[in-house]
Amino acid sequence: MIVEKDQSFLEIIADYVESDRVTLPPFDKTALRIQQEIQKEDVKISKIEKLIIADPAMSSQILKVGNSAFFRGLSKVMTIREAIIRLGLDEITRMVLILTQKKLYHTKNTFIKNYRNILWQHALVCALTSQWVAREAGFEEVTQEVFFASLMHDIGKLFLITVIEKIKGSKEAPFIPSKAVINEIIKGQHAEQGYNLLKKWNIPDQYCKVAKEHHDEKFDTKNIPLIILRLVNKSCNKVGVSIEKNESAQNSVTAEANFFGFSEIKLAQLELQIEDSLKRVSAHYNIGMPKR
Repeated sequence: MIVEKDQSFLEIIADYVESDRVTLPPFDKTALRIQQEIQKEDVKISKIEKLIIADPAMSSQILKVGNSAFFRGLSKVMTIREAIIRLGLDEITRMVLILTQKKLYHTKNTFIKNYRNILWQHALVCALTSQWVAREAGFEEVTQEVFFASLMHDIGKLFLITVIEKIKGSKEAPFIPSKAVINEIIKGQHAEQGYNLLKKWNIPDQYCKVAKEHHDEKFDTKNIPLIILRLVNKSCNKVGVSIEKNESAQNSVTAEANFFGFSEIKLAQLELQIEDSLKRVSAHYNIGMPKR
């Protein structure tokens, strides 16, 4: 790609985005199909089993978790069907989504790697904690939907990091700006880019809206997963489970907290839940803690 003389870094990024030369791997819809299956009145485990078995790597990971130390003392699970019964449909759906999306965050580029690790950690913690908020707020019925929406809400950041990685590798920019500048670019553009990417992947519209609107000043009071994610996302930013720690972020959660009737005590419990989710991400899902 030819970079015009005197182009700003923002303009170079825009050219790369518009040229469609930078893409993420195709979205694996296995988790979505499983999610749709478990929402049916007559859930067929055989269909879920078939979807998982089609991916040998995924099958081995699920069997590994089914035989993890947490289940020590129980008989060893030998088949995917046995693992589904042991872990439960909700946990299987979470695991499949995590395993399929984790591939998107892999890179050998050391400059970009820590960005991706933090993004992945943030996405997982948001997803797990959002399910807790859904239950505490009395919206148990949206726990699966809010998990998916939360895991995907910052996909635009991942895409922009991938674009910057490509630009750095091409040496078409005279230099790569500082971390502070990169963070500012990502902050300003990720919601729109995430929305566009999810649309390209034909992801259901409710998830696209969460990606696009999770930083808007006002929010749709009918979109419960969006409001939950906004509350959790800001709380994660406050405690530093994000690219940039923002200790003042909690001051902006008033509208979301009031919507759910969350007191100061409940918000403190939310922060503790974020810490618990962080430990769970590290231990149960084998995601290491990135450098900060």
